[in-house]
Amino acid sequence: MRGSLRVRYISPRPCFCDMEVIRDTLDFMIERPTAVCIGKFDGVHIGHRTLIEKVVACKAMGLIPTVFTFDPSPEELFSGVHTEQLCTDIQKQEYLESMGIELIIEFPLTYETAAIEPLDFIEDILVGKLHMRYIAAGPDISFGKGGAGDRELICVMGERFGYKAEIIEKVRFEGEEVSSSRIREALLKGDEVKARRMLGRS
Repeated sequence: MRGSLRVRYISPRPCFCDMEVIRDTLDFMIERPTAVCIGKFDGVHIGHRTLIEKVVACKAMGLIPTVFTFDPSPEELFSGVHTEQLCTDIQKQEYLESMGIELIIEFPLTYETAAIEPLDFIEDILVGKLHMRYIAAGPDISFGKGGAGDRELICVMGERFGYKAEIIEKVRFEGEEVSSSRIREALLKGDEVKARRMLGRS
């Protein structure tokens, strides 16, 4: 065990790390301002790391480096199909902690929470509960009802709610965007070298 157990709310999945992990609840409130990156972060590959490095750099400004993810992912919720993950929850937490992340929000995604209007998601969740002051997101960011929340909305609302939004372009490898699906495909083909280069580790 690397550190003290700091899961804010009871969950059947443990967290053996020094970070704070909030999961399985909507009843949370972060008192200090945060810097947030949103995504699945399956495998914490080299594309994810560009977002993570941005929010970790905000620690110098007094912001809590935060990863916000959905559990289950929207794809799994609406398709009902489970996708094999590139790492376990504990491995993911250890990778994120090693990079400087101090808080993980595993937002419980249900048909009800998935129906939150995008503007309400920004105002009530990201700003209201997380006191977000900075967000790093990929160009394909999608959130809120029908996935209607996008890069344009997250940027435009920054001035209204007092946060800075930065859109980070996708990292490319061999001419294509790095993604968890590409890494899984490489592993299935037995191309461990390619998978390792996109993951950034063995």
